[in-house]
Amino acid sequence: MPATQADLPANAETETAAAAGDKLRYALKTALCLVLAFMIPMAMGWPHAQTAAMTVMLIAATGTVADSLQKGILRVLGSVVGAIIGLTLIALFPQERMAYLLAVSLVVAGCAYFYSAYQGDSTVFMLTSVVTLMVFNGGDADGAFLYGVERGFMTAFGVIVYTVVASTLWPVHAVDNTRALARTAAGHYRSAFSRLVEAATASPTHARDEAQLVALLDSDEALQAHFASIKTSSDRVATYLGEWNAVLGGYQELSAILVPALQQDWRAEPDFEQFLPNYPALLDHVKQMFEQLEVSWEGQRSQQRLAPIPVEYRARSLAGESHLTVAAVASRADLLDRLQQQLVELQMALDSLLFDEGDFQPGRQPRGKPVFVWFDQESIKTGIRSFVTFWVAAAIWIQFNPPGGFMFVTLCTVLVPLVSYTPVTPKILFILLSLGFAFALPAYVFLLPQLTHWLELGAFMFAYAFLGFYVFQGPVSIFFMLGLFTLGIQNTMNYNFDVIMLVVLTFYMLCAVLIITTHFPFTSKPERLYAHLYRRFFRACARELEIDHSTTGLRQWWCRLHSGNRSLLLARLHSWGERIDGSYFGADTPAAVKAMGQACDLLQGQLQVLSLRRWEFNQNRLIADARKRYHGGLLMELCDTLAQTDQLAASGTRISEQFENIEMKMTDIRAQLDVLREDHSRQGYNQQEQANFYVFLYQQISILQCLHNCYAAQLVIAWPQLEEHRF
Repeated sequence: MPATQADLPANAETETAAAAGDKLRYALKTALCLVLAFMIPMAMGWPHAQTAAMTVMLIAATGTVADSLQKGILRVLGSVVGAIIGLTLIALFPQERMAYLLAVSLVVAGCAYFYSAYQGDSTVFMLTSVVTLMVFNGGDADGAFLYGVERGFMTAFGVIVYTVVASTLWPVHAVDNTRALARTAAGHYRSAFSRLVEAATASPTHARDEAQLVALLDSDEALQAHFASIKTSSDRVATYLGEWNAVLGGYQELSAILVPALQQDWRAEPDFEQFLPNYPALLDHVKQMFEQLEVSWEGQRSQQRLAPIPVEYRARSLAGESHLTVAAVASRADLLDRLQQQLVELQMALDSLLFDEGDFQPGRQPRGKPVFVWFDQESIKTGIRSFVTFWVAAAIWIQFNPPGGFMFVTLCTVLVPLVSYTPVTPKILFILLSLGFAFALPAYVFLLPQLTHWLELGAFMFAYAFLGFYVFQGPVSIFFMLGLFTLGIQNTMNYNFDVIMLVVLTFYMLCAVLIITTHFPFTSKPERLYAHLYRRFFRACARELEIDHSTTGLRQWWCRLHSGNRSLLLARLHSWGERIDGSYFGADTPAAVKAMGQACDLLQGQLQVLSLRRWEFNQNRLIADARKRYHGGLLMELCDTLAQTDQLAASGTRISEQFENIEMKMTDIRAQLDVLREDHSRQGYNQQEQANFYVFLYQQISILQCLHNCYAAQLVIAWPQLEEHRF
């Protein structure tokens, strides 16, 4: 049976212990990968052993925990493509250094753009960029082809080592992660419906729990994003792709059903038992279906598949009620009916997926997110920043020729997409780099000269790599691991303190270049990026609402293109909002930013519901008639108003004229739509059309309420201070 409230602390402790175990195993695996990538080429006498080790470091810092053979093949393919591009450019510009550098800078800028825009395993584009840069031998045309092949081979070798070890030693299968996320989401759906059941008997002062709604939306978003990234790279997922599509599509429908209901004001709800005689029985039945779904995810076969039961109406009781009461009853009846249908289909898919039984027929396809987020401003900025960084580093290389030669340019350029528009401050980069040197330099002076056996060297490298990947997470681990690559480990070691200090100075120059490019040509200050992303998010929301009112196909395409970025923008908004330093803007700023994030989450959930049910709403004659009579662009205009923080800051006002009378506008909407009630019988609208119209009406009111909550949260944030130009 599903866990009770009393079980939650124990479950939390179990999850924490499991996470610690996963972290330990991941550090052990990646450390072993790096040691093998170093030691095998050295044992075989292959050149450029550090290239293979650096490839492992980059993949481990940017890739996912769950790896597969398909990902390894794609990464090798990316390395091969990079080698082909690099050698082709060398052949085209053998004696024209500036032309070659210009061509390479454009290629790596494009790879950086795709790295940021691609929503799957983007390490493929990173490796393409790395190999394209690495095949260049500092302008030496002699032996350029052999040098490029060797670099490309060692990069591919590093990919192979990482893939083999990650896939065989404590393998983390993508399907297992997907099942865990799906089971967690099922628990959130059950809890959300339980809140509706509680609301039926709650006191009038019982407030809605928005935190639970946000948790539901977050779990669903995590599941959908995870599935989109692994559905083409896992054999175990591909085998049951029809079932998985049905599960993900069913979850999307559950969100579309539950999210609007959870956002209604329960204190204003009517007594549903008065109009729906079997309402308590329906609640109990649906609750049992949710529990059965959760039990199936835990690996227990259901003894009996529950069938839907019809919703009973008392039509005469509704005859004299207000249109909002009818809307509430129709919405609740629609909710219970749709929930039963979706849960039956989900159970059929689960029985086939988990137990290979049942009469499941593949058909449903989830509405997936785009593989590429085109025309995203942050992705374009990342490409431009990579281009600028390349030329800054190239100028330093041409003028000073630091140790490592062109590798300095390679590292500067490759690291830009990893740290660009991620919550990593220049101070953190400097500290991590210094910390890596603090471990590496004493080892260079006192430890390495004493190591005489390959096992001793391997143990040292393993300990260093394990510390780096266990203590630090994500791309920031690279800057600690760079200390290992300053040592210049090779079969024949020549110890020279002057050389190692020059190498250290070079890496600090690398850090300085990255710090400069965080401010030029685009800023990476959290507060300013937060304000920028905030405006972009609400403009994307406006484009989502504009789709139904656009008169041309081109305009609809443009709106759909931009509205599809909302999830990515919202994730970035949360990420940068957490990095805003409250000491500069007041102690209440972090709380205000968090409240704004929750309000945006709820708005995003409502817009996802609108997107999922758009076709159904557009086919409704009553809704089409309502749109003819009522100017439905108000919600879109309100989104555009919320996005105008720059104008508010410039004028010194805290509130716009449009939002000052928002309550009046809400009243106007309801008043104008109320006239349609009198036309139901005359126009011949059937019962289903009327019910869906009221569902649509409630959903529009929910969006309006979400916008009002965003507006209230906006007033607390000091936008003029956030958008100040500070160095």
